[in-house]
Amino acid sequence: ANKLEDYEEGTWTPSVGGNATYHNQSGKYVKIGNVVHVGAVIQPNSLGTGSTTTVSGFPFATSNAGGGYATGDVGFHYLLATNVLDVKLLMGNGVTETGFQTKTSASQHSSSAQAIFGDGARVDFFITYYTA
Repeated sequence: ANKLEDYEEGTWTPSVGGNATYHNQSGKYVKIGNVVHVGAVIQPNSLGTGSTTTVSGFPFATSNAGGGYATGDVGFHYLLATNVLDVKLLMGNGVTETGFQTKTSASQHSSSAQAIFGDGARVDFFITYYTA
């Protein structure tokens, strides 16, 4: 009843889209059943027409019970386009992209869709979410 029937490891390529070029752009994932563990590093060298708020290209779409959000952590960041105290990932239901939720002051509530990417901005992140 509890045997492992679905296990997969792989790589994926995170992207801010547009005509961005990258200094660092790599990702790995492990899928066990309907749970996906994803990690990545993304650092546009030149953002160009790429998104300042969104990373896309996740290996599986989210399938969150009740339509809630999947959230993840940023382990490391620098040269962000906005000064922040805290950065988290926020993925909606049925998507393969994430936005970032930030706090720019201790008294502020988290703000989503924050423009954090610019030339040279780097974000290393990890998220675990459910997929179909």
